[in-house]
Amino acid sequence: MPSTMDPKSTHIPAMAGDLETFTGSLVIDTGLREVQSFQVTLAQAPVANAASVAGVLSDDKRTLTLLAVKADGVTAASVSSLVAWLALGK
Repeated sequence: MPSTMDPKSTHIPAMAGDLETFTGSLVIDTGLREVQSFQVTLAQAPVANAASVAGVLSDDKRTLTLLAVKADGVTAASVSSLVAWLALGK
C-alpha cells in the first residue's frame, strides 16, 4: 500500500553534521529536537579493520550512534575511523 505522506518538506529543516574520529562506536547529540533524516559515511579510504559505517537513531530521535565495523560487516572496528554525519530535522 503506498504511503499517503508527502516526502517533500514544506519548510527548510534544521541541519546538523560534523566529522568524527572514533574506534568502534560513538554516540552523537545532534542538537536537533527531532531528527527526520540522516546520513553517515566513511570519510577515509576503507581498510580491513575499519571498512564501513552505519548510524542508528535513538528512540527519542535526538541522538545518533555511529558504528564503524571491520570488513566482516559485524565486528567493531579496531582502528580509528573518520566518519562524516549529517542530520536533518526540526
